[in-house]
Amino acid sequence: MEQEEGPRLVYSGLVLFAAKILSVGTGMLFTLMITRTVPVEEYGIWVNVNLDIIMYFTLLASAIPFWTMRFVARKHEGSAKTGIISNLILALASASIYVVLTPFILSALGVSGNYLVLYLIAGLQVIEIYLIRAFESVLRVIKIEAIGYGLLIAEVIKVVAAFLLIFEFGFGLMGAMLALITAFLIQTFYYLWLSWSYLRGRIVWGYFKEWLKGSLINIYNVVGFRLSSFSLILLFAIAGEAARAYYGASTQIASVISYSTFLAFALYPRLLMGKGDEDVAMSLKLFFMFAIPMTVGAILFADSYLIILDVKYAVAVEILQLMAVLMLIRSFCQVLDFVIFGTEHFDLKAKIPFAKLVKSRLFAVFSLPFINASIVLPLTYFVLTTMKLDPLSSAFYTVITMLVASMVLLGIRCVLVRKSPQFVFPWGSILKYVVASAVMAIFLLVIPHPKRLSITLLYTVVAGAIYFLTLMLIEEEARELVKLTFREIKMKFRKFR
Repeated sequence: MEQEEGPRLVYSGLVLFAAKILSVGTGMLFTLMITRTVPVEEYGIWVNVNLDIIMYFTLLASAIPFWTMRFVARKHEGSAKTGIISNLILALASASIYVVLTPFILSALGVSGNYLVLYLIAGLQVIEIYLIRAFESVLRVIKIEAIGYGLLIAEVIKVVAAFLLIFEFGFGLMGAMLALITAFLIQTFYYLWLSWSYLRGRIVWGYFKEWLKGSLINIYNVVGFRLSSFSLILLFAIAGEAARAYYGASTQIASVISYSTFLAFALYPRLLMGKGDEDVAMSLKLFFMFAIPMTVGAILFADSYLIILDVKYAVAVEILQLMAVLMLIRSFCQVLDFVIFGTEHFDLKAKIPFAKLVKSRLFAVFSLPFINASIVLPLTYFVLTTMKLDPLSSAFYTVITMLVASMVLLGIRCVLVRKSPQFVFPWGSILKYVVASAVMAIFLLVIPHPKRLSITLLYTVVAGAIYFLTLMLIEEEARELVKLTFREIKMKFRKFR
């Protein structure tokens, strides 16, 4: 199941997944500090600056790292240092543009000038995001578990700093923003420390030249993605802050489902290194083993999860239920992308021939956001401008348009991935995950849905235990996974002795 060289598939995936799940608690605490201390409209401002605006100025954040990881995985000398320096240069340029344009953005969106300083300070995130993406591209090959540890460090710092700045000093949204920036900064230095030994030697500007050429396709992809995301700007501008808040609250909860992709995170670099051909089926099993019950739980327990944020979000139950299905489809698409990207070899010799790149399946995948935008944007605009909906209904129908588009994109990816000889879909295992999830669902349907955080978390843990106990009774590989996990934990403890 595991190999000695390269990222270990199961162990690395479990570490990353566990880190993301543990971060749910810290992330929830952070969100609660905001939602329970500011009005719904101000939470809409928070979501807008962090999830809408900032993302447009990190368009290039993953472009160079995309190629850096491929070069590092293939052991091209100097690629790690070159990738990080290159991304820092792009970070400084992007942050400068953000600062200049911010006053005009606020004016266009009708946001009060009182929030200008908040939006400007958020620009520091731009630099941090670029650097974090660069370091993660290196660590994903040399020490993939460190990405999970870095996430946990950042989450803990974020919560502690937010508590002090919001409750002790009364800084409100500004306190939350400063806490987020501080957490990212410490995470960046942690990654720098881990990567330091790989950053010696000279910068190979020839790689930078190749990456810039290849990054044209990344920019093309990200532009398409941001174009699709403009539907959220429409939701915010046309339906108002409350509609964006309902959407944001539902996304906050449903996004936990996407963490299951980290169980397959090591698959991509392993395929690049020629070590993961037999791991595709295992990655799919690991992904669905967790993603299916998480989706079922989010659908059936939606009311209790929303009340955790605040009782005023409980009206968004149907939005969260749709969002859960949407997140499952998007997460599966990401795992399929790992397979498609990892089995493309046009850049094997540290060159990126543009003609071959354009003809590759990678380019086909990078074109999908434009198909998504062609579906989502006109439908969303039509719904929001002609149906005269309230904020809640506006958010609901926006999610429906996204769900329709995502199903189309999933179908296209399935056609593309069938060209990979490594791809085998584990139908039998997935049927067992569905059966175990159905047993869990009975428990969630029978019990009264709580309104208290502690009881909700308790029932969630019990539901998860019911699922895994059922699965272990009917699935041998689930029992093997438990044995492997305990074996890895014992090995780690022995190393620390």
